[in-house]
Amino acid sequence: MDGSSSGKQEAVMACMPTEDVEFHTAIKEVFLRYPEARGKYALSSLELENRIPIDFDKEVAVSRVEGRKIITEFKDRKSVIRMQLCLKWNFDYTECLMWEEAPE
Repeated sequence: MDGSSSGKQEAVMACMPTEDVEFHTAIKEVFLRYPEARGKYALSSLELENRIPIDFDKEVAVSRVEGRKIITEFKDRKSVIRMQLCLKWNFDYTECLMWEEAPE
């Protein structure tokens, strides 16, 4: 094994979560148990949303694809009236946190 693959491994390990390790381990076990879900779902942090901060009781993320970009805007929940598809749910699936505008 050459040094280049070792460096790549170190870079991957450097970005691994260091908080909530038990939680991340449990999620990893779920993905291992259901391999067909790996290409459909991913664990997502709300780190960026918490920096703004977003009040998910009043606002919802609405995303659209433009070329190779995903554009996300936060809008007042009451103003979002078009048909949407939910992309990101809260932990117990009672509230949608991120929508994609449905194709027309």
